[in-house]
Amino acid sequence: MTAVPASAAPLSGWYGKFVWEEALGRIGGEGRDGVAIFVTHTLTLGPSAGSSGCRLDAEGYQTDRHWKCTATPEMGSVIIKLFKLRPTDPGQGLSGTRLFKITRGESGLVTRLESYTPTSGATDSSEHLFRRVG
Repeated sequence: MTAVPASAAPLSGWYGKFVWEEALGRIGGEGRDGVAIFVTHTLTLGPSAGSSGCRLDAEGYQTDRHWKCTATPEMGSVIIKLFKLRPTDPGQGLSGTRLFKITRGESGLVTRLESYTPTSGATDSSEHLFRRVG
């Protein structure tokens, strides 16, 4: 039996839901009197994600965005790219644009944002953003 190289690891090892809850601060009052606002970014990989096997949703404070995407496994990571059926499909960027990369590390999942931009300018482009929830 031959070993499967890491670069050929199956995408099914990444199937599931990943969530990043982006805190945006508080509005409507000072300190604890204000209301906490946030955006929840949900990445779904696998058959439950629809025809492309990859869906990215961002929902929360003044945000309601949904993308079809593609996922490509690569050496302990998964690369998420924008997917469009037609040039007129909604969404920013061209089909195949790299949105971000998630890497499995000893301390958990590390996300490196590429063309996918956080709602808040306070988020670093590479840190522990997404966590697996299912």
